[in-house]
Amino acid sequence: MPGAPIQESELWELSRQLISFNTVSSLSNVAAAEYLANFLENIGFSVQLVKETVQNVEKANVLAWIGPQVPGGLIISGHIDIVPFEGQPGWKTDPLVMSTDGERIFGRGVSDMKVFLAQAILAAKRTSLQSLKRPLMFIFTCDEEVAGQGAGRLIHVIPELFHDYPLPRVALIGEPTNFDIFPAHKGYASFDIVVHGKGGHSSAPHKGLNAIEKMSDVIELLKEANQQLLQQASAENRRLFPEVPGSVFNCGLITGGLAPNMIAEECRLTTSVRIAPGDQAEQLLAPLQERWHKEIVTSMKRVAPESDITLQDLTITPPLSSPSDDEFCHFLCQLTGKQADRGAPYATDGGQFQQIGIDSYIWGPGLLEEAHQPNESLPVSHFITGMAQVERIIHGWCIERDAS
Repeated sequence: MPGAPIQESELWELSRQLISFNTVSSLSNVAAAEYLANFLENIGFSVQLVKETVQNVEKANVLAWIGPQVPGGLIISGHIDIVPFEGQPGWKTDPLVMSTDGERIFGRGVSDMKVFLAQAILAAKRTSLQSLKRPLMFIFTCDEEVAGQGAGRLIHVIPELFHDYPLPRVALIGEPTNFDIFPAHKGYASFDIVVHGKGGHSSAPHKGLNAIEKMSDVIELLKEANQQLLQQASAENRRLFPEVPGSVFNCGLITGGLAPNMIAEECRLTTSVRIAPGDQAEQLLAPLQERWHKEIVTSMKRVAPESDITLQDLTITPPLSSPSDDEFCHFLCQLTGKQADRGAPYATDGGQFQQIGIDSYIWGPGLLEEAHQPNESLPVSHFITGMAQVERIIHGWCIERDAS
């Protein structure tokens, strides 16, 4: 690319093509996945396209691998889907048409994270793949932007597909980190808390049971839980997440009642929890449910036996905690001149991958504050240097180092 406009580079063309696919998570990503799969096949990778149907929409994950069948390889991973842009105010360019003003590159997914996908596979293309001493694998997922559910389904398939091939135990996930290294991140869970009360006329409140009022009691329990979780935060999590070291609940959306002159019969609170490494969503929710049944529901049922508080629609993305003293982590820190001493402030597919023995390290071009924003952008400097850095990682880990 040096000496020529970036728009004339293969990286620009591949990135432009990927940006042009509308892969918002609610839509199909199959066309983009097939495009990636064909490209990888053409440069010598074995490729498996794992298709599935989710809520009547066809989705696909791309698995590609090359190199000797020995342990100690490397997975490079990223997600194909993007967050919505239609109706998002502030866009000055077409989100699906990659453009540049000379300093930044614009388009939905340039930072999170289609340019990284292009950089990674072109870095592999520029590598002497016949010289690999360790296997190189790509995993490109769907539905990462909906709580990592694509990877959550995929991990049940990967061990079957690679039962005869040594699955690498480390992965590089190219989320936008400004080229910093994160060995850990919190998990994420979302769920609905539903209070079922007893409706009636607002002139006779004693004849009903107001679900909104009882939800306020539930919210108090959530606030108390957050205080306890902060006090219980481990020393390691205080190091990784110094600003908010513990797991933490958030009340995100609340709806209830039908009219101001009616006693609210139902109230629904959509809640999330950021799950610190070492915690599990079910273990965080169990004491909360026990308290609301004991302290709130028992008295509710004395007024209205049919009343209750239930938890619905639980979706979980696990936390990630990869060892900072791992050989690959040391290699990555030495190669990039960075330290791996903080956790990422967002969840990735790495939490899912760790459930099948893959430790992930989050590193990539782009700035977190640009992700999901109108006029999403990537510094031109990151566009230019990112591919060379990925190439150095592949060469240093998979060619220069013998498998052990």
